[in-house]
Amino acid sequence: MQLRNIEYVLSIAETGSFSQAAKHLHISQPALSQAIQRLEEELGAKLFVRKNKETSLTRAGDLFLEDAKKILMLSNQIKKKMNDIQNLEDGEISLGISLYDGQMYFSNLLLEFKKIYPNIKMTILEDFSVTLERKLMMGHLDFAMFTKPIESDELLCEHLFFEEILLATPPKHPIRDSTPSFSDRFGSVKLSSFDKEDFVLIKQGHRFRIITDALFQQSGIKPHVVFESRSNNTIQSFITGGIGSGFITTTQQRHTLARWQSAYYHLEDVDAKREHVIAYNRDGYLSSASKAFIDLAKKLCKQQFTYHGDLCIVSSC
Repeated sequence: MQLRNIEYVLSIAETGSFSQAAKHLHISQPALSQAIQRLEEELGAKLFVRKNKETSLTRAGDLFLEDAKKILMLSNQIKKKMNDIQNLEDGEISLGISLYDGQMYFSNLLLEFKKIYPNIKMTILEDFSVTLERKLMMGHLDFAMFTKPIESDELLCEHLFFEEILLATPPKHPIRDSTPSFSDRFGSVKLSSFDKEDFVLIKQGHRFRIITDALFQQSGIKPHVVFESRSNNTIQSFITGGIGSGFITTTQQRHTLARWQSAYYHLEDVDAKREHVIAYNRDGYLSSASKAFIDLAKKLCKQQFTYHGDLCIVSSC
């Protein structure tokens, strides 16, 4: 049995299609089918069932996949350990960044690491957090940066920083008259008092939506959602335009141009924050280069995301 054949099985299982797996693997579909057929003959068991153009794993395939992931993980670890014999003047790391967090949160970190370790090659994957988790579990990434909650117990994570979540309302919302902001701090409100409010929220399936739905549950209200989007910028512009209220993180608020700023409030009756972490496979191998990156990430994030004031409503922020 060759490692290549194990990668073939994993790719078919992940894509659910021989044709899609063949494209991903850059081989012809007949060659892939023949390789799987030879592997099944070697094992004495069928790994896949193809029915109505859909491909699914058999029970034998499920068992094979369970151990195949471990084999590939060990293979990747051996390669990393051999490469790690060299010092930090050379090396390679593969990392993942949550789809919406790259420029706003981690661009400075990537640039600083490249400045300190110019000869270390970085391979960066930007994708949804759930995809990054899957890549970590399969050993395709050394580590990834995203927000909690984490779905898999196969991953370990290290804290980077907490980020407050603010309630954002249209600029002329009536609450502004009774809850003024100060020169260095937003006003504070209770989310439970917004039970009759229209809300503009991130779409279901995003981790930020999981967090904000939990805030609604804590406050005991069921939100009236009038609009959902995958874009934080769209949500911010709709709030400013008076469509409804919503949630914006402190970092997002600081990166919002003055013309799109709305009114912001601390939430005093719920635990309004999210945690950014750097995660890796608990059974994986962290090279010296990976450890150096993680140490730098923890240091820089502590410096960058410690704020001494709340208000930032000018275009230069």
